[in-house]
Amino acid sequence: MVHIRDTEVHFKITTVYGPTDSSCKDVFFAELIDQKPPSGVKWLALGDFNQIYRARDKNKRNVNRSRINRFRATLQNCELQEIHLQNRRFTWSNERMNPTLCKLDSFFCNAEWDLQFNTHILHALSSSLSDHALCSLPM
Repeated sequence: MVHIRDTEVHFKITTVYGPTDSSCKDVFFAELIDQKPPSGVKWLALGDFNQIYRARDKNKRNVNRSRINRFRATLQNCELQEIHLQNRRFTWSNERMNPTLCKLDSFFCNAEWDLQFNTHILHALSSSLSDHALCSLPM
């Protein structure tokens, strides 16, 4: 649990680095469901999920729709909604001549968190240090 200094505000934050191996995805989805806090607890889940949840989150058509549907079901089960990234469509590139671009890095929150921090805006920051976009979420 995170406690914001000089306030009575507490929330749970879950940072993730999802598996790249497709055979481990369902275990990862189950682990995310296990992290769901009790009702009334504000929750922010963020990180590199190594998974898209919409086909438009990848610039190429070769997507695993079954796995997308399982991830979406996990997010629904967790009662998580996306915090929209304002200034970038994709957060990862394989950096090739004809690159694959994906939105693998995401921020999700439950309704309680969204209501508490209703002025949040998620932005990608410029970086040449990584194949991932750095993100900023001022609250």
